[in-house]
Amino acid sequence: MSRIRIYLIDDHQAVRQAVAEMLQAAAQDFDVVGQSGEAQTGIPEVVRIKPDILIIDLKMPGISGLSAIAKISSAAPSVRTIVFTMYDNPAYVWETINAGASAYLLKNASKDELVRAVRAVAVGGGYLQAEVTMPLLKRFAHDARMAETRRLLTLREMQVLECLADGESNKSIGRRFSVAEETIKTHLKNLYEKLGASDRAHAVAIALRQRLIE
Repeated sequence: MSRIRIYLIDDHQAVRQAVAEMLQAAAQDFDVVGQSGEAQTGIPEVVRIKPDILIIDLKMPGISGLSAIAKISSAAPSVRTIVFTMYDNPAYVWETINAGASAYLLKNASKDELVRAVRAVAVGGGYLQAEVTMPLLKRFAHDARMAETRRLLTLREMQVLECLADGESNKSIGRRFSVAEETIKTHLKNLYEKLGASDRAHAVAIALRQRLIE
């Protein structure tokens, strides 16, 4: 039987030891080959040992889990990483996957789910716990909508939108771009339709919420 070698990095010693014991007891082919309470000492050990799986927390003193994932992915690309954390923010999921993680689980995951994640990742797959999947999908949908809105707005409409956010009047915006005030009104009409806004304040609020402008 092929062994699955696992390394743990988590600053909470009790959690780290409990996970190690749980994994060793859960499957005969799991070997916990090392542990560390911080990324600074864990990174060189992981690079040296090259376990099949790294299970790592995100928030730790010193080097963060996110930075550690990127460093390990670069120095030891054969090591596949499972994030094991209490943070369900979809931004964290997105950033860790981009950094090279293969799975993301919350610390409320059951033993069976953690075992499934280890097995999935060990054979080259990925794993997302159900609780983080929906928020992440919503984040994807939101980013797609923002990209579509940006694509629909012309450069001049984006410039007018930024001027609205600065509180400029139609006349002032017209002078800025050397166009008639009626032209600015046409741009505003198009902006309202594309953003689904009812007025200037609403357009700015939508643009800020969707991060179209800063």
